[in-house]
Amino acid sequence: MLPSLRLIGHRLCPYVQRVAMALSQNAIAHSRTDIALDDKPDWFHAMSPTGNVPVLVIDDDKTLFEAAAICQYLDGLTWRKLYPTDAYDRALHQGIAAVGEKILSLTADLIYRDFSEDRVDATLHQIDGQLSIVTELLAPRTIVNDTSLDMLDLLFATIFRPFPLISVGLNRDFFAGFEGLCKWADGLARHKTVRDVVPPTYVMEMHAFVVQKNGYLSNRLRMLPPKAVEMLANRRDNVTEL
Repeated sequence: MLPSLRLIGHRLCPYVQRVAMALSQNAIAHSRTDIALDDKPDWFHAMSPTGNVPVLVIDDDKTLFEAAAICQYLDGLTWRKLYPTDAYDRALHQGIAAVGEKILSLTADLIYRDFSEDRVDATLHQIDGQLSIVTELLAPRTIVNDTSLDMLDLLFATIFRPFPLISVGLNRDFFAGFEGLCKWADGLARHKTVRDVVPPTYVMEMHAFVVQKNGYLSNRLRMLPPKAVEMLANRRDNVTEL
């Protein structure tokens, strides 16, 4: 019998999305509580040693934090496996996942910490370099809606998700020269598991979230009408319904 699980997170957080997709792919029943990141309740601070989401509450008396650790725990609960069983393949996937984590951190720089065009250009150059590593290490992937996703799919689905919005704001193409990654991202964006872990209004909500910041990207997006951004972002993602 599986334990009682409650996921505490935020509607837009990529790390929360990863855990939510792992729960969905393993068909694990759970409840969910979303909090505001800028007004975290006192009870949350008592649960999260880092003060960050996601947090998984187990049987109301134990907690886990950090998305990677939570996903490893979930992978051990059922016969469905998100990680390769072969020792080498599993280690290789973990190495590629570390590259993915770096891309997530660089994307956060674009949103929170890059205040000039020069800093944005430097960050984009680093992201391009990390994507090059992924293409060297990972064979091209084809995703259709009945594909069983693994942990790399879940991780990179969260990495790719904000790219269309950021691309519109910066007028840059993250996938230039990466046709295989573009096809992977497109397939993931259409997959039901990936689509269902964010609200249908994700692009609009993400736009509103980013423009509240003070960086170069937020200033660029602030100059564009939200509806126009949503239309362009959806078009760049080749997805008509997020």
